[in-house]
Amino acid sequence: MIKQDVYDEVQGLEPLCQEICHTLWNHPELSGNERESANFLRKILSEEGFTIENNEHLEHAFIAEYGKGKPVIAILGEYDALPGLSQKADIKKEMVSEDGVGHGCGHHMLGAAATTAAIAIKRFLEKGKQKGTVRFYGCPEEELLSGKVKMAYHHMFDGCDAAVSWHPSDTNMAHDQAYLANASAHFYFHGVSSHAAFAPEQGRSALDAVELMSVGANYLREHVIDRTRIHYSTDSGGFAPNIVPDQASAWYFVRAPHMKDVKSTMERLKKVAQGAAMMTETTVDIEMGCGCCELSTNEAFADLAYANLIEADGPKYTKEELRFAKELQKTVEQGIIEKGKNLHQVYDEAMILGVSPRDKWKEAELSASSDTGDVSRIMPTCLFTTACWPIGCSPHTWQATASGGTSIGDKGALYASKVAAGIAYDLFTKPQVLAKITKEFKERNKEPYTPMYEE
Repeated sequence: MIKQDVYDEVQGLEPLCQEICHTLWNHPELSGNERESANFLRKILSEEGFTIENNEHLEHAFIAEYGKGKPVIAILGEYDALPGLSQKADIKKEMVSEDGVGHGCGHHMLGAAATTAAIAIKRFLEKGKQKGTVRFYGCPEEELLSGKVKMAYHHMFDGCDAAVSWHPSDTNMAHDQAYLANASAHFYFHGVSSHAAFAPEQGRSALDAVELMSVGANYLREHVIDRTRIHYSTDSGGFAPNIVPDQASAWYFVRAPHMKDVKSTMERLKKVAQGAAMMTETTVDIEMGCGCCELSTNEAFADLAYANLIEADGPKYTKEELRFAKELQKTVEQGIIEKGKNLHQVYDEAMILGVSPRDKWKEAELSASSDTGDVSRIMPTCLFTTACWPIGCSPHTWQATASGGTSIGDKGALYASKVAAGIAYDLFTKPQVLAKITKEFKERNKEPYTPMYEE
């Protein structure tokens, strides 16, 4: 089989790709609860002839494998949704269900495209008698930034030579760098309850400690490196104002360009918490959550992703789709739209129609976090994006959910599937390309990797 045969295979799988997109979009499941989504993909891949390998520690994670020998190429898939982003496929904000769960980050498309690409490559290996192994990785809990970290902890990525990843976006782009490293921690403060009017001197307020920690964290923000982010929320509540609360907690995220900076800032944040406990004569228990790494740079792999974005046929939109995109785009702040248009060479008023120039990722570096970064510490990993919603829309919004439920999302997913399959094809058929990518990976990743996770 030649590469065009692989593209044709993907095109022939368009109905399946759409079915997966729509099924997952219509039945969104939160991180850690992706039972039906994972089982749906397991069934499709099993019926295609993949061997399914589950993990006793991670119910909704799995590997679907086909082939023999090296190289072993991974295609990463996700399928978790988000709270509060239930939305109809419409140009006005209107939720589908009262539970408020929706695919506002496009992981239904991500899972669909990755599954479709894996099947196309499986058929390429089968028909062409090509040596090598393709693995689809069903990855839960990405929105909690923990799924792939846990999978790495349980050695599920062992034995792979390279990983292909993508993400829905408003642009068609290859990324050399992406994602901020991230770590989370819960801070549980314990005090002494008392009547706030009758005997306030006997109380030791855990809520005071939470508030003082917030003040300390605000001052800390001035003394960290650029691009460090410190976010927090609190679930404290339920006490009447006349009761000194003896229990209160805060949940913090720390993000920074590199994991070493995250760890350093987190240690300082722990001291802030301990200081808040000291000032209020309370105690604090610190529970560390998962931490995920930034994406490890691999220019050779990004070059390959870019070449395949150019080579694969991109979406062609109908007048109706472009009208929908334009109307949806009107709900987004104009300044954000103009900033987005600067990244593209060819676009309609609302949708990108071409591939962003090779170096434009520098103006659009993904500053969120993803556990895909941890995979990039284990093996060479590429990242590309395809347009699945209008220019200026962003993930984790109702607009992204709305667009992801339309044919615009379907077309973005199918294009991503062609690109991912094309990248995998090149890795299987051009050993010199894989060797160059592997060489750069080894040069850039000399420090041993340890997942930031404890059971």
